[in-house]
Amino acid sequence: MISVEEDGAIGESSDQTKQPESSRKSSSASSSKAGSSSSSGTGSSSRKKTDPKKEVVQEKRKRNSIFTLFPSVQWKPTVEENISVPVQYCDWMEPFSCEGKFTARYDLLPMELILKIFKQLNYSDRLAASEACRRWFEAAHYYEPFQRQMYFNFDRIEFNDEEGPIKYFSQPMRTYPYLSFTFVEFTKHSDFWLNNGMYIRELTLRCCLIRKKKFITIMKNLPVLERLELMQCDELFKHWTLDYSTDEPMFPFTLPHLKHLSLAACDYYNEYHFERFIEAAPALESIDVSNCFINLYLSRRMTMISRVMRLVSKNRNIMKALNISDIPCFDDVAWHLLAEMSGLYLTHFTVTYTDRIPLKDPGILKFFSVQTRLTHLDLTSSIGVNDICLQLIVESCPLLEVLKLRRCWLLSDEGVQDLHTLKHLRVLDVSSCERISDYGMRVGIIGKRARQVDEAYFSLLCTLSDYTMYYLVLMFKNLQVLDLDSNATITDTSLQYLCCYSQDLRNLNLQSCAKLTDAGFTGIDLPEKTFSIWDVEETFAIDRLKKLRVLKVSGCYRMTDFALRYGFRFNELKELSLSRCHQISEAGVERLVSTCPTLEYLDLSECPNINDNCVKMIAIQLKRISTLKLANCPLLTEICLHYLVTFCKNLKYLYVRGCFKLPPDIAERLSKIPTLRQVYKS
Repeated sequence: MISVEEDGAIGESSDQTKQPESSRKSSSASSSKAGSSSSSGTGSSSRKKTDPKKEVVQEKRKRNSIFTLFPSVQWKPTVEENISVPVQYCDWMEPFSCEGKFTARYDLLPMELILKIFKQLNYSDRLAASEACRRWFEAAHYYEPFQRQMYFNFDRIEFNDEEGPIKYFSQPMRTYPYLSFTFVEFTKHSDFWLNNGMYIRELTLRCCLIRKKKFITIMKNLPVLERLELMQCDELFKHWTLDYSTDEPMFPFTLPHLKHLSLAACDYYNEYHFERFIEAAPALESIDVSNCFINLYLSRRMTMISRVMRLVSKNRNIMKALNISDIPCFDDVAWHLLAEMSGLYLTHFTVTYTDRIPLKDPGILKFFSVQTRLTHLDLTSSIGVNDICLQLIVESCPLLEVLKLRRCWLLSDEGVQDLHTLKHLRVLDVSSCERISDYGMRVGIIGKRARQVDEAYFSLLCTLSDYTMYYLVLMFKNLQVLDLDSNATITDTSLQYLCCYSQDLRNLNLQSCAKLTDAGFTGIDLPEKTFSIWDVEETFAIDRLKKLRVLKVSGCYRMTDFALRYGFRFNELKELSLSRCHQISEAGVERLVSTCPTLEYLDLSECPNINDNCVKMIAIQLKRISTLKLANCPLLTEICLHYLVTFCKNLKYLYVRGCFKLPPDIAERLSKIPTLRQVYKS
């Protein structure tokens, strides 16, 4: 009402719409006369007098205007109004304001973009990012490829619905397809399996206390189980007696979708348990019986091995993977049985062969000449494998992607001379093969053509020279994991080659490389420059490896605080081992915690200069530390426990063995840390 009274034009137009035509004409005439009289009476001193004829003409023009011809139309006001219309933005435009300022709203990013970013992160970074907002939580937990990488592990608890942590999982708001239990007691009733069993695809029971009745109840509620691992569950089979007096089936359940079964390190199951288990899972493609039958008599061992061979023969058309490592009495007869199974084409095979290969008709050579589709072969600790056998493997299995020959002591340069011809090889392990010389490494394993190798394990090869290391980093493109543990010949020059050329390294093991010094880690004060052309000379620090996530330099006793100050600037390093680096002190730790803020695993065991102030800096600045090893650090006192309780909110494992100044009630004092799982003390 106030705005209408102040603005005459608006008031007139609104009145014309409400009154009839005759009344509007009279009212307009009267208003014009009143207006003229008022203007002549009151404004004579300030305004000029107008001609009456002109007023009549103006009045006629007004009456005959378009506004009066269409009285029923609501016309826009002639005078402009200050109308504020709110501007609506799309979700992706919302962070931008009209003032040009930007407010970060990462929770409004498209889900496709969030997932693409999360794919570049490891699991710990994704879990940390999932706490930012609900949208990121959904991206980190409900995306199927991420779910396959996420296992829920329950360690050292009693499985009970009324106590934590199981009571928080009994009525879930999401599914848990991959579960693992370690040292768990299954003694009480639980509705967990009834509520969640229909979604569980993989289940691992390791060293668990479980009996027959509870195990059968669990299996009945797992209709879509694809992978089952029963490792060291001797209590299950020890008291599982066979009752032949009843017609009740031994296994009153079926696992139609089960593809992988592991009974590793179980010594108390017999042939009847094994056969009934196989009958309940008709679609088995992979079986693991490694480290079994050790405590059995010789006749029982042979019986169990024959049962395993019978299973492989029964499912030979679908069997893809077999793990029979560390099984005693796996002799040449067993090799012949495997080689004579027509239709059996394995892709993954793991075995430990310790007997001497017979001179006449060896079964192992016959087996590898038939199995030409192998992609993963693990012969770790097979001291019976010789050069002839390895040459046959390289010739008959051109599709090999993973080849592990650790501790195959009979192998020499002659056996590895053709390893470079395996075009698909991605993982190679020849650790502890002491008869392989520097020449065999350079000519047979590395070769003369560059190829893509992701992981290389060369620990305990004390003949590697700088020249071989130079060719290694040049020929093995995209190398991500390199293990050089306990190689006494690795020098600062070799480390400089790695820093210069191996930019994709994610895991580097340099433990007990005694010749490494600060010069190799920092590139400072080297006697000879790594890169030198004309007048251009350049050296490199180890922090040039930007993608490094795991670094192990334990036992490099020549490394000092100088290396930590000028060579360790890792923004994404997760795991660092500095044990037995005796010259590291408080100054080095102070620099380390500021330049490596994302450390989750730190090992400072047997570092005699580590004190309470070092623990204080670690607890305050390393927010994501979960495993801290401080064994045999004699300067630590009970003061450091206060810093751990106050600042470490993610600590899970603490190693303080040999710290004799710490009080005996360490676990009780650290009980306020909500995430703490285990304290290892003396």
